[in-house]
Amino acid sequence: MRRLRLLASPLSLLVAGGLWLPIGAAAQSAWYLGASGGQSAIKASAGEVDQGFLIDDAFTASGTTLDKKDTAWKLYGGYRFNRFFGAEAGYADLGKASFSTTIVGAPVGTTPAPPFPIQATAKARGVFLSALAHLQLGDSASVFVKAGAFRSEAEFTEVITTTGATRVSRTERRTDANYGIGLQWGFSPSLAARLELERFRRVGRQIGGREGRDVDLASLGIVFKF
Repeated sequence: MRRLRLLASPLSLLVAGGLWLPIGAAAQSAWYLGASGGQSAIKASAGEVDQGFLIDDAFTASGTTLDKKDTAWKLYGGYRFNRFFGAEAGYADLGKASFSTTIVGAPVGTTPAPPFPIQATAKARGVFLSALAHLQLGDSASVFVKAGAFRSEAEFTEVITTTGATRVSRTERRTDANYGIGLQWGFSPSLAARLELERFRRVGRQIGGREGRDVDLASLGIVFKF
């Protein structure tokens, strides 16, 4: 089907890595755990929603409004193999997106007859595994890039507001790419802050869109070494 699909919420155990500390410092473990929170944003527009209705259902939509942003969070753990490379795994809940619109035109026999309002919500969550490459910036900071795979569970629900009837309800699980860039700053040998910008590709490809929707995540987190 079409339009929104967000990208992601069970918990997953973490393994594998990306760290900030100067690798030369002895008595430092390469394992870490982290938690981050921030804002997700789906790459979609009201015009694309309208086009999806026209192509999929021969409906004409009007007055479409789209809420593309939501609170998102993730838990993760990792391992630093050496000064330059690490791996990381975790679980991300990408929040939800929603739209509302009014169907003003539809094929003869459509029930209810237009005009009728529709409200839709898309959610996404899942587990990820990424490889990381690091560049040290002095003793306590580093920048890193990451790339890997995201196993998402995306849900899409569409309701006719006046009747409360569910018009569409779908769930999809699939694996696609995710990648990002980040900055990590160490406050102590066991504690660091992390700022990240990530993209999760083509979430919800079969529940509302031929190619799915990218979801961006900007987050700030804390990392514990052990």
